[in-house]
Amino acid sequence: MKRHSFAAALIVSVLLSTSLALAQPPSAPASRLRVATFNVWSGLDYQGTKTAGLRSILKFGEYESPERREQRFALLVDQLRALSPDIVFLQEANPTGPYAARLAQTLGYSEIHQVENGGVKLGPIGFPSNLKVGMVILARPSLHIRRHDVWKLSGPAGLLGDAVSLHFGEMVTCLVAKIVVNDTPVYLVNVHLAAAASDDESFVAKFRDTPEGRRVPGTEFAELITENRERNRRQQEEARKLVRLIDGLPSDYPVIVAGDFNAEPESQTMQTVLSSGSSFDALSTVNERTSDGPAVEAITWDAQANRNVAFTGRPFNSAGQALKPRAALDSFFDSAISRRLDYILLHERFRPEDVVAASVAFDKQVDGLHASDHYGIVTDIDISRVTAESPKETDTVVAPDTFKKNAFPMAMWDPNAGFGYGAKAFLLNPFGQSESFDLTAFQTTKGDRWYRFVFSLPDLETRRGKKYPLAVDVTVDYDKKISSNFFGVGNQSRLSDRVSYTREPLTGTLALSRGSGRTVGQAGVKYATISMEPAAAKTGHPTLSTAPDLGRRSYASLFGSVSYDSRDSYLNPSEGKVLLAEGEFAPGSGAGTVKFGRVAAWFQSYTVLFYPKSVLAVRFGGQSLIGNNLPVHVLLPLGGAGDLRGSVMGRYVDNSCALANAELRFPLVGRLAGMVGMDAGVVWSSLKQATLKGWTTNPTVGLRYNLKTFVVRMDVGFGRESTRFNLSFGHLF
Repeated sequence: MKRHSFAAALIVSVLLSTSLALAQPPSAPASRLRVATFNVWSGLDYQGTKTAGLRSILKFGEYESPERREQRFALLVDQLRALSPDIVFLQEANPTGPYAARLAQTLGYSEIHQVENGGVKLGPIGFPSNLKVGMVILARPSLHIRRHDVWKLSGPAGLLGDAVSLHFGEMVTCLVAKIVVNDTPVYLVNVHLAAAASDDESFVAKFRDTPEGRRVPGTEFAELITENRERNRRQQEEARKLVRLIDGLPSDYPVIVAGDFNAEPESQTMQTVLSSGSSFDALSTVNERTSDGPAVEAITWDAQANRNVAFTGRPFNSAGQALKPRAALDSFFDSAISRRLDYILLHERFRPEDVVAASVAFDKQVDGLHASDHYGIVTDIDISRVTAESPKETDTVVAPDTFKKNAFPMAMWDPNAGFGYGAKAFLLNPFGQSESFDLTAFQTTKGDRWYRFVFSLPDLETRRGKKYPLAVDVTVDYDKKISSNFFGVGNQSRLSDRVSYTREPLTGTLALSRGSGRTVGQAGVKYATISMEPAAAKTGHPTLSTAPDLGRRSYASLFGSVSYDSRDSYLNPSEGKVLLAEGEFAPGSGAGTVKFGRVAAWFQSYTVLFYPKSVLAVRFGGQSLIGNNLPVHVLLPLGGAGDLRGSVMGRYVDNSCALANAELRFPLVGRLAGMVGMDAGVVWSSLKQATLKGWTTNPTVGLRYNLKTFVVRMDVGFGRESTRFNLSFGHLF
């Protein structure tokens, strides 16, 4: 009796928690954004050092001492504090993650970052040991910055991330983020294009007259010029791809593009970026508006005054070794020509009059030291007009603009069930109230049946992360299996003790929930009736003492849950965490005859490990029944498409269970994605019997087909006793 009282108390506490979700007071609208961009300089020469006369790529050469790098970092912090920008785009941060975390913590900003060039590494270990260069975006916490995407512009095939880096050539990527200003999404694109020396004939002639140029034989010099032209063409193709990707962002929202373009304003690269008319340069806009005569273009690469340029502008590397011709050409270009390389561009929905001010920044010299070999750009933007005219992304549920629908046919063969056929359909917002209908119909020639109806108002994905006073979910599920299996109760049950029977459950639930952003409280009622009858074809050993109690059992229950959910998507999450506590109580009277309580706790985590966007998804948790002499109809099962994918469905049953799943989800082609993972589970007679021994593990591989409103899941699980193919919908978790 005490255990049933505990379960009832848990349900009551869950119900009470839903009333605690209170809306936060709205923040004051922002009228201006101060945006800065700055290449902070890695300080590397990007050449291997020499050891015992042999070239090694275990570590790149470094131009400066750790003490000098620390001085530059402190100078950057001081200048950022003085500027007090709302958003900061940084390039060449090294090592990217620690650099971003330290700077954000020092200044009180939020950050996202992306490794752009890391070589071959597992975590911090690998080579070149001191290379993990990438991009960072800092933003004030009130802007709620989140990673949106990473775009690859050029480079070889490879992996890029904090956890894993694997590539053998220069990668050029863009880091894309999203912030929210005045309830309006604003997209941020951090750019660092490939560097290329000028291919102008007069510049080439000047290099030919230098000592380094004269040492290059004629045929090699021609090859060098050809290679440099290819480098310029690569940069121009990066610019064309960048424009296409920016134009592919949601057109209703403002976009700020900033970074080191490694190109002068008059170059073909910058003309490509600006010629479409969708973007304009903030600094040039201010120059043209305020200058009495021709605009004077400011420089961000100062070959004369910035002492850091002297490191890369000399004809030898950090170890004093003469540069190869290609590097010597780049070095001469860096030392000879001061120019502008860095930009803040405003895209499409912005107008020139939105730019309040813009200037060169981070150009102050302190005790003979600059913070980088670049200067930066800072601009003040009047954000009030563009956010007032753009759609809102409020913290409450807003109905989608259109009616969306997806359908997917199903066909399969199973020797026990026969030929199966059916379809799944999903309807979102057919009546304009953010509602959704999820319909599944499937049957086989030998009698299996699966019919499922789910109605949600508002839709689960639409309301994720939002505040809402009430949501309704109705589910009806009929899932007849003519060849269900029972192997006995407990973790030590044997495959040879299989008993087959027909299991025919019908369940219906009505759930009400309330959301306060990431926290959701839910409560509802459930009715289940489960029929278990002898299989049509006699299999197994029905006379064994392990044979289940057959017949029909029914129960009606109250259930409730509290969850914290920071996922970026319910449908296809890539970042965030879920914490869930739930309970259920069936009193054993009225519409049902089975009396029990159930408690459960789950943890889920999603992390982008590297790009192309590959997500590590992890789930761990368990549940336990509270009751005496419970029929097998309600015992907790493990095995099948939803947990242990290499084990027969319902392979293990008992009063308590624990489950762990890990998946690496990665893109393949178009909508098709792949997965490799591991499932592990165990059952016990009670939580008091819990032990780390006896876990069943199933390696798994699979494919995912990503539609707009649901995911088709195909898995193969490899168990000790069997190999199983599973077709289902939605991610495993």
